[in-house]
Amino acid sequence: MLKVFIFSLSMIFSLTSILAQNTRDTESSSNTPIQKKSIKIFKSGKNSFFKTQEEGKEAYEDRMKQVAKDKKKSVKILKKPQYSDKSYFGHKRPPKRRPLSKRKLCKVCGIVH
Repeated sequence: MLKVFIFSLSMIFSLTSILAQNTRDTESSSNTPIQKKSIKIFKSGKNSFFKTQEEGKEAYEDRMKQVAKDKKKSVKILKKPQYSDKSYFGHKRPPKRRPLSKRKLCKVCGIVH
């Protein structure tokens, strides 16, 4: 009786493993994609495609002029004393220098002055 039980269990396990492998093989063979050549298209906005090379150069030069203009503007802003002078330290106007007895903690920079 025990031999019959062991034999039937082994047959069930072997059949399920065989059937499971067959179903995987048939699924993978049916789902194999057909290899196609892919064409990559790179676009970076409205004016990504120029009709002539001259138009592309003009657009590039315009962008470079705008970048230079923005850089000059930011340098001009950073020359203001609230950005270049260390005594301002995050303040729009330099903080008051109070006597030692009246100094208090600043909410902006966290320094007592």
